[in-house]
Amino acid sequence: MRILILLAIGLLLYIIISSLIRKSKNPPSSAVDSERMVRCEHCGLHIVEKEALEDNRQYFCSREHIEAHRQSR
Repeated sequence: MRILILLAIGLLLYIIISSLIRKSKNPPSSAVDSERMVRCEHCGLHIVEKEALEDNRQYFCSREHIEAHRQSR
């Protein structure tokens, strides 16, 4: 009976310690920098605002889509 109690206590300690170690290794999700996503006016692709091309306050994923959008108007 003592062996079972000692095994249960050991298992409990192992679970607690391993969960504390895992929490300390993983940064909180709020620490991840998020970037604003915008939609290409021509094809609807969502891309990072920094990588998007802007024309008349509209965003595009490529120069070809800017030209195609201008021609379709």
